[in-house]
Amino acid sequence: MEIIEGPKAHEHPLFLLPKMTMFTCHLCGLQDDRFPYACNLCNLSFHKDCAESTPEMKYSCHPKHILKRLTRVPRYTDGKCCLCENKLHYIFYHCSICNFSVDINCAKNPLPSTIVHLKAHEHLLTLMPQRNFVCDACGMDDDPNPYVCLPCNFMIHQNCIDKPSIIKIYRHDHRLYYNHCLDAGDWKCGVCNKEINWTCGAYSCSKCPDFAIHPRCVKRFGIWDGIELEGIPENNVEVKSYEVIEEGEIRHFSHEKHNLKLQEESDANNECMLCKACNYPIYSNSFYSCMECDDFILHKKCADLPKKKIDPFYNMLTTLITNDIRISICNACQNVSQGFTYVSDDHKIILDVRCGSISEPFVHESHPLHSLYISRSTEEKFCIACGDKATMVLSCEECDFILDIKCSNLPKMVKHKNDKDHLLSLCYGEKTSEQYWCEICEEALNAKKWFYSCDDCDITFHIKCTLGDFVGMYQEAKDESFQTYMILNNHINRPVCCCCESRCQFSSILRFYGKLICSLQCLQKKFQELHDDIS
Repeated sequence: MEIIEGPKAHEHPLFLLPKMTMFTCHLCGLQDDRFPYACNLCNLSFHKDCAESTPEMKYSCHPKHILKRLTRVPRYTDGKCCLCENKLHYIFYHCSICNFSVDINCAKNPLPSTIVHLKAHEHLLTLMPQRNFVCDACGMDDDPNPYVCLPCNFMIHQNCIDKPSIIKIYRHDHRLYYNHCLDAGDWKCGVCNKEINWTCGAYSCSKCPDFAIHPRCVKRFGIWDGIELEGIPENNVEVKSYEVIEEGEIRHFSHEKHNLKLQEESDANNECMLCKACNYPIYSNSFYSCMECDDFILHKKCADLPKKKIDPFYNMLTTLITNDIRISICNACQNVSQGFTYVSDDHKIILDVRCGSISEPFVHESHPLHSLYISRSTEEKFCIACGDKATMVLSCEECDFILDIKCSNLPKMVKHKNDKDHLLSLCYGEKTSEQYWCEICEEALNAKKWFYSCDDCDITFHIKCTLGDFVGMYQEAKDESFQTYMILNNHINRPVCCCCESRCQFSSILRFYGKLICSLQCLQKKFQELHDDIS
C-alpha cells in the first residue's frame, strides 16, 4: 500500500517513500532505517503500524477495559505481550488496571473468542486469557491464555488444539501416537529428559512401552519433519534378521546354513571370542554361537539388529550388509572396519554396525544421569573421553558433556598380551594428581581422559595403544584372495610399518597385500601413494 488515506495518527494522508531512509517516527520517537510513510504537508514521518494505530481500542481478548496505545514500556510490566509473549517494541496497547499488554500484531489479529475443534475436544472452547493453568493436552503451564470447556473442566493451549495425532520423530525408530494420558508411573521425556505429567497428554510408542515425549518437545528444531501421519499406511522399515526356531535357537540371515544357539554370559569365560558382526570381543555378554561351526559367533544385541533401518545420523534408509570383506570407513566414527555394515541405497552412507545401531536417546554408563543425543554442526567440539575435536558428536542437553562417536563405542573390557591373566576395564577418567604411565608405550597417560586399566595389577594403558586403529578388522585371512586383515601385535619383536618405517607399538596391525601398516594415518598415506601411481 503506497498511501494511507485518513490515518488514525495524523490528520493528512501519508505516502510511502520509495527509498529506504533514516527517519524519526513522529508518534513513537524511534529512529529507524526503513521505508517510512510521510506527510508532504507537515514534513513528518511514521512507521506504518504507528500511522494506522488508534489512541484507544476495545479488544476482544480483554473486554473489561479499554486499551490505550503506548510507545514506552512501563517499568512495572515484564515488557512482553500477554498473548504471544514476544518482546514489546515501539508501539503496543496496554491496560494499566490489569497490567495487560498486547503487541501490535496481536492487536490487529486477536485470538478467536471461541473455537470448535472436535479433534481437540468435543465441546465449544472459550478463550480465558491471563489464567495460570496446566494444559490438559501437553502438561505444560507456560502460556497463561487457555481455551476452556467449563462443563468438563478442560483447559488447552491454542497451539495444542491442532496437534498431530500420529508422528515420526528423528530420535526414535517407530511412530508415536498422541494419548490424552499415559499409564500411571514415573515418565521422562525422550527429548528433554524432564518429567512428563502422566495425567496429561503426551506422545508414546506402541512398540516401546517406556518411551514418551512432551507434545511441546515435538516442535523443537530437528525433532520432527512436520508431517502428520494419520491416514498414511505405515511401511514397516525394520525387517527382522532371524527366524526363531525354538526358545534360545534362531536361524540368522547372515548364516543360513546352520542354526545359532543362545549362550549366557558365563559361557564365554575368559576366552577371546570375536563377534562376526562388530569384531569386538565377547566376554560378559550374551551371544549366539553356531551349533555346527566353531568360529561363527554374534553378540545377542548384534543378532537382534534389523536388516533395514533408518540410520540415526542422516535419517536415510540403510540395509545391513554381512558378506562384504572390503575395507570400509564409517561415515560417523571414521574408523576402518570389515564387519557388518549399514549401507544406504546410493552407497553414500556407510556405517559400521556399532554406529548403525546407535539410537536416541543414547545412554552411556559414563554419564548415567542424562541421556545423550546426536549433534551435528560446523563447529568442532572437544570429546571428553579423548580430547579430539569432532563435528558429529553425542551431547548432553542438560550439561556440557560431549562424546565423539568413536569413543561412544569403545569395548568395556579387552585383553592384552601385557596382562594375560586379567581383563582390562575401560576407565572413564579420574580426578587425581598422581602421574599415570602407559604399560605399552611407557609414556605419560592423562588420567583425566579415558584409559584401560587392570585393578588387580594396578597398571594403565592408553586406549590407542591397547586397541590400535584396526580393532574393527577381521583377524585372519579367510582364503588366499583375502589380502587385507588385522593381525595382533603380540610377538616379542615389534614389526616395522612399511609407511613410517617405525616399530609398531599398537596392539592391532593391518596386513595390507603383504605389507604391514601400523595406523590409520599410515593407511591413508598408502592409499594416496596407490592413487598417485594409478594417476
